[in-house]
Amino acid sequence: MSELLAMAPFWALVIIGMLIVFSVIILVFSYLKNRSLEQIRENVYQLILKAEHVFTESSAGKQKMKWVIQEARKLLPGWLQLVLSDAALEKVIQVWFNGIKDLLDDGKVNGSQG
Repeated sequence: MSELLAMAPFWALVIIGMLIVFSVIILVFSYLKNRSLEQIRENVYQLILKAEHVFTESSAGKQKMKWVIQEARKLLPGWLQLVLSDAALEKVIQVWFNGIKDLLDDGKVNGSQG
């Protein structure tokens, strides 16, 4: 019986952890339900275009991406800003940016950008 009581804090932490994960999943789903992925992507595309005009130096690629990430983060609700790291946000934005470059090189999304 004492072993069971000793494990109670562990199980309480497991349950609390599961509740937190479940809550975050529900919040993310709720956010994405209210704003379509296309709307979010469109906002990020606008930020990318603005960055191209704000930072005109050809060597400012990293600075542009950092600025886009910073501005895109502001578009997210506060709770999602806490959950989503800059690295994760950068990966998503980079995928979208690569898609834009691919589309612009020959008018098709076919992995041909170089």
